[in-house]
Amino acid sequence: MNFPGRSVVKEIHRISEDGFDFVDLTLEPPAAWTPDGTKVGRLLSDLGLPAVGHTAWYLPIASAFPELRRTAHDLYRRALDVFAEAGVSLVNVHPDQRIPMHAREQVLSHNAHAIAELAEAAAERGIRIMVENDDRTFSGVEALTAIFDRVPDAGFHLDVGHANLRLGLKEPNRTEGLLEAFAGRLAHVHLSDNRGGPDDLHLPLGAGAVDWRGVVKLLRGAGWDGTVTLEVFAREREHLRTSRRLWLEWWSRGT
Repeated sequence: MNFPGRSVVKEIHRISEDGFDFVDLTLEPPAAWTPDGTKVGRLLSDLGLPAVGHTAWYLPIASAFPELRRTAHDLYRRALDVFAEAGVSLVNVHPDQRIPMHAREQVLSHNAHAIAELAEAAAERGIRIMVENDDRTFSGVEALTAIFDRVPDAGFHLDVGHANLRLGLKEPNRTEGLLEAFAGRLAHVHLSDNRGGPDDLHLPLGAGAVDWRGVVKLLRGAGWDGTVTLEVFAREREHLRTSRRLWLEWWSRGT
């Protein structure tokens, strides 16, 4: 994934130089908000890099304030326009869990309605939306099913790091249950490590508590052979390169 604090062009070149196979293109401030999509698409083509689309997790797409919700949807559509110009046909969306004073059923319903609206806007631009699991309200099968029932054509964006957060005593990583429910609509995967607590640390693979060999078995068992993003945030790029090497070794061995 490109770092949104640097220009998109510089980040795409960095990703290419590090030998990655594609770009997880996030469009968000401060430096990666609505670049020239045509130029980005041309650069990706010149470097032989396909891309998947990533959007800001903090957009209040299901806000209780109608004005804020409309603005969030307008911003999301602006991102979709850039993705369409760049030739990106698969873009994620994060459910909005920040809806105070609402019953759980209302939070699920508001998000299902919002994502259905965004999915329609994406389809008009030749883009498919995929829904990413979070670490709270939309961390499990039941909540995500409420969205997929409303938006049956949406893909599932599995974030293995999120599936490892906020675990109770002896509670397992949620990846297995999510794959059992949604393997048929799996569209993309994010990988990062953490210690199973409340903090989404985005550590290098092997630096936290995730059983990565077990994750490989689960993904292979689900028949997955698509794109996988290393969502590793580290000051030293060597940590990202090491995570890539380890993942490829584990994947090639199937364990």
